[in-house]
Amino acid sequence: MTDSAKQGSTDGKQRATVIAVTSGKGGVGKTSLSVNIACEFGRRGYRTVIVDADLGLANAHILAGIKPGRTLSDYIEGRATLTEVIEEGPAKVRFISGGSGVKEMANLEDGGRKRIIQAIEELRPHCDVIILDTGAGVSRGVTDFVAMADHTIVVTTSNFAAIADAYGIIKVVVQDGYRNPIHCVVNRVRSPEEAEQVYMKLKGCTERFLSFDLNWLGLLPEDNSVEGAVVKRLPFSEAFPSSVASRYLAKLVTSLARYVSASPKVQPTPTR
Repeated sequence: MTDSAKQGSTDGKQRATVIAVTSGKGGVGKTSLSVNIACEFGRRGYRTVIVDADLGLANAHILAGIKPGRTLSDYIEGRATLTEVIEEGPAKVRFISGGSGVKEMANLEDGGRKRIIQAIEELRPHCDVIILDTGAGVSRGVTDFVAMADHTIVVTTSNFAAIADAYGIIKVVVQDGYRNPIHCVVNRVRSPEEAEQVYMKLKGCTERFLSFDLNWLGLLPEDNSVEGAVVKRLPFSEAFPSSVASRYLAKLVTSLARYVSASPKVQPTPTR
């Protein structure tokens, strides 16, 4: 870990809050949400690390405008240390890329995933928030990372298949014994009422069939600035800080920050 990452640590007494962001279905905006949540925490002064745990298909670095020199693939293969795979990105967020188009990472065995989980644990005394951008679906490559998280965010849209698959990932992790809070974010909605309807459907299913209380975290509206930011290869909250999506993101992170045990350690970035 770099000296700058160690500044403000509490000699191991304070451990970062680990937040997994996952989805049952791809294409619902999970990675965009992960990157922008991390950047919003960074702007608020939290020492934040995002780990792209979508192994083999990692693309968080693209949305952040980063060209990683080393990835978790290099770490697993012994070609780089943990410190060497950390890149600095927007809002002083540190990024760890999972490697894109790497077949070996997509098919990583239990031992490899355990090494990554151990590396994440090693980071915890040196930062405040760790965001895990998991893959989509219910494979062990997803559920192993969710299992280590203090909080999990499940992202869905109002699409019926996305809702069904969101319930699917919740069902799998709960049946595997996950008892930490799971929060729902409904993305790309046209109104708060639409988001509420989606959440109530999911909440009803989790209560009735799983006896699990799903928490409401927030929504992100349909906003052209999100796609515009992808073209710019920047987080939308950096490229378009005054956009509707950015304002809703700020509300979402305000709600999420209540669950973070650490206080901000650095001066917040002034609002533009």
